[in-house]
Amino acid sequence: MRKKISEMTDADKAEFLEQTKQAMVREHGIPWEFIEPKILEEIENTFDDEMFVKMDPDFRIDAAYARKEFGNKKPELVDYLLWTVKFVTHSEYVDW
Repeated sequence: MRKKISEMTDADKAEFLEQTKQAMVREHGIPWEFIEPKILEEIENTFDDEMFVKMDPDFRIDAAYARKEFGNKKPELVDYLLWTVKFVTHSEYVDW
């Protein structure tokens, strides 16, 4: 399915997340149980002011873009993943 990120429903987001989990295992051989904690830690560090300033400068650049996108509100996992796709592809649309 292909849809504009801003038009995705909660059901679309849930389906996207499930497809992402399956793709990590199928395409990369990485279990989701290994990936999810790392992504959640990245979100925590990005939106924690103390951890943000301690980040490696290369990671802090991307984190600054995420903070700009979400403001002071820490995003849910699926919203962060969708933003990551948008950030990398420079597209408002996502396929799953």
